[in-house]
Amino acid sequence: MDKKQKTALTKKRKKERERIVGLLKENGTYNKSLEPLLELYLDAYMVYSQVYEKWQEEGFPATKSHTNKAGATNEMKHPLAQQTADWNTKMSKLLEQLGLTPKTQKQITGEVANATTDAFQAFANKWD
Repeated sequence: MDKKQKTALTKKRKKERERIVGLLKENGTYNKSLEPLLELYLDAYMVYSQVYEKWQEEGFPATKSHTNKAGATNEMKHPLAQQTADWNTKMSKLLEQLGLTPKTQKQITGEVANATTDAFQAFANKWD
């Protein structure tokens, strides 16, 4: 990676940090104790961004051919698709810990939960 790419990544990270800190401050939940969690989120965000961009450059293929030791060729889920999904999940969990998901926003503001959304979330959690 050259210096130009590193500078671009640093700017991207800084911009996302400002966005997240701004949201936390807007919610009144920003605290210095969140810094380690914020850094974990930013690391995950940067990895996700890189993987997503590589997958995008390849045209978002869903599968990839793989030839095993026996010489048989099979279609498998594209590794970049899997990594994108994995890092997206990690980022979502970190955002939840930071209090930046609709569910945690409702808990912070004391709003009544939406039964439809909660039912969908319960269904989605079965697959984690």
